[in-house]
Amino acid sequence: MLRYCALLEQHNERTWFHENHDMYEAARRDFTELVDLLKYRVAENAAPELAEALLFVNAKDLLYRIPRDMRIYRNQPPYNPSWRAYLAASRRSVYPVGYFLMIAPGKRSHFGTGAWCPDSKWLRRVRTYISENFDQFSDALEQCGYPLIQDEGTKLKRVPAGFDPDDPAGEYLKYKEWYAIASFDDCELTDYDSFADRIAATVRRMEPLRRFFDGAFSRRAQGLWDMEVEE
Repeated sequence: MLRYCALLEQHNERTWFHENHDMYEAARRDFTELVDLLKYRVAENAAPELAEALLFVNAKDLLYRIPRDMRIYRNQPPYNPSWRAYLAASRRSVYPVGYFLMIAPGKRSHFGTGAWCPDSKWLRRVRTYISENFDQFSDALEQCGYPLIQDEGTKLKRVPAGFDPDDPAGEYLKYKEWYAIASFDDCELTDYDSFADRIAATVRRMEPLRRFFDGAFSRRAQGLWDMEVEE
């Protein structure tokens, strides 16, 4: 998988992709096998609340495509040289919140969970949920042990309108997305079993944070249906 992504990054063009389609199919089968192992390990040993969602979904349905949608990514190369999957009931829905996996060379492999809001309405709901449940949020962050990742280019400079500037959660209310990420060097990706053990241990630490964001998106809490999102 790493070798294929490294080669695709060097030859990110349609001709090379189609001429080496057998290599792509072989690496995709490997990644599907890995995701299939991880979804069982996560469901059975680390995140039982996700068990029903994960155990009865086909691993292929959790994978993202390598070809980019050029209607959206017009000025970028045609392929995303990485293997990506979302371990949840659906990779297209913001609820239930799951775990994102990416395998790519050059220390870019990572695994994590968090919240991304497709529009301002959802963004405000998540901010409100953090503000109203800040003690629970802080406890989940502490148990997780991984800092939240936020693109400084998108982070607000002030607490957003409608919230108290002195809110204890104020710094986190400036965020537009909230992700806890565990990164992996290429040398750590040696075999499926040891990697699955690492992922299960990571999920046990991150699960309170995932459940927190799940509460923010919950239909029962918000009286809302799932929102489908683009890949």
